This record gives sequence, C-alpha cells and structure tokens, in this order.
Amino acid sequence: MKSQQKWRALSFNCKTELAAIAFASAILAACGQGGTAGSAPTKAADAAQSAALPEEYGEFYASPDELVAPPVNEIARSMRLNATAKTLGLEVYNKNCASCHGADMKGSTEQHAPDLTDGFWRFSGDDLDSGGATLFASDVEWTVRYGVRSGHRNQHGSEADMVAFDPQYRNKEDTEEYGAGRFLTDDQIADVAEYVLKISGQDADAAKAARGDVLFHDGDTGNCFDCHGDDALGDLSLGSTNLTRKNLYLYGSDRQSIVESINRGRHGVMPAFEGKLKPEEIKAVSVYVFSRAGGRQIQR
Repeated sequence: MKSQQKWRALSFNCKTELAAIAFASAILAACGQGGTAGSAPTKAADAAQSAALPEEYGEFYASPDELVAPPVNEIARSMRLNATAKTLGLEVYNKNCASCHGADMKGSTEQHAPDLTDGFWRFSGDDLDSGGATLFASDVEWTVRYGVRSGHRNQHGSEADMVAFDPQYRNKEDTEEYGAGRFLTDDQIADVAEYVLKISGQDADAAKAARGDVLFHDGDTGNCFDCHGDDALGDLSLGSTNLTRKNLYLYGSDRQSIVESINRGRHGVMPAFEGKLKPEEIKAVSVYVFSRAGGRQIQR
C-alpha cells in the first residue's frame, strides 16, 4: 500500500512537472520575451504541485539538505531534487524576493524590478557555445548569490551603468571617467527621448526623432549606441535595456520618464544573498525562478 501511494505521488509529480513546462512554454510562445499572463494559473499550479508532494523524504522526494552538494544545473534536471528545490524555492522567494518582484513574479514598478516570468535576462550567461545567450539555472544562481551592483566582487553590472547626462546627478566614478561637463543640451536630450519613443513603438514627433537618431548613434555626442547597440536591442554582457521593448523599461517608458533616465542616469541594485540565505535556499530559489522563466533553457 505504501509503495502504491509513493507511485501515485510520483506519477502526479511527473504530470505536474510536464504541465508546468507546457504552461511556461505557452507563455513564451504567446508573449515572446515579455510574457503578460496573469498570476491566477501560476498560483493554481504552485498549489497543485505543493499538494502533490509526499510527506516523507526518500526514494522519490529529496530532503532540503540534499540540495547543498550537487550543482544547481544538476538539481534542475533531476526529477527528485527538482521537486524539493521548487517547493523550497517558492517559500524562499515569497520571504525574500516577492517584495521587489511581486507575488506573481511580474516585477514591481515602484521597486524598478524586472519581470521574472519572461524569457529575457539582462546579463549574459556563462554558456560558451551561445556566447551567453542561452541561460541555465546556474546563471540565475549567480545573480541571486552575487547580486547586481551589490558591492560583491562577482556582482553583475560592475563594468557599466546608465551614466547621468546631467552632471549634477553623475556619481563619483562616472565623473572621474567622463568628466563633469554636459554631453547634450536639454533640446538634444528631448530629441533622443523622442527617438527612443519611436523605436519602442510609441507616438513620437518625426522631426525630433530623426535628430535623436543621429545623436543616439554619434560617438562624439549622445553615444547611446555604445551600450544599447546600433539596433538598440541592448547588450547582454552589460545588462543594458532593449529599448525597442517598452515593457522592459524598469523606470517607465513615457516621455518624461525617458528624459529623466537620460538626465539622472540609472544604477539599479539587487542585493547579494550569499551569506544571507543558506546554500540550499540559494539553489532552491534559483531553480524555482529558472523554472518560471521558461524552463530548461532560456533562449534570447
């Protein structure tokens, strides 16, 4: 009888896992890199998964301490370890991450936190074959462990940030590197903002946008392409925003917000959780977030 109960639990776990993968794939297929699905199906899936887990550890269900030793990518591929990681990961997420990224993982406008359910990741991964374009659970773990501009030596974003074009808002490091002078006049900044509105599919003044296009791609003036790319699709290694996708703007995509981003610069911070969370908790929440952001691998 006990073995039959375990088998039913395992069978239900398998079905739940396949359903979760199918659900994540459907999000990506329907919404591209900026999924817009609501939170209700997700909560239902999480509840179903939690209800399916057996109460005892053993052959089919790993204990949390078993997550400490194996690499996180191995955990993500293991049915037994994955079940534990996603359950513990949901708990860790709700306690430590939801305040910024939201209970539905769609991000918070107030906290300028990105949507974690889409297939877009701001910083390159470590995959050699794809040049970092294919992400694995270990890439999520790196971000969770070391943070973004957190002060940790392995942090993301240490090589670049959005420099403030208005010198009064420029930080010490950028002032030392770029000087204390203005790069563009207020009118020129307005033109660049108009160009950004245009390429992100918003209403824009054609004449101003045309002038902004020139400034955006001029290395001696705006020089915006140096970080955002000629096509404005962003740079994976720097973590710069894809400006053609307004849903990815963390500080607002309206005209005023864009001008403010140019003038004040942006230096978003995510704390490093190394030392704040247990090793198994870091791995668990990384696997959980990875599973919600597209499943096995995130192609960008």
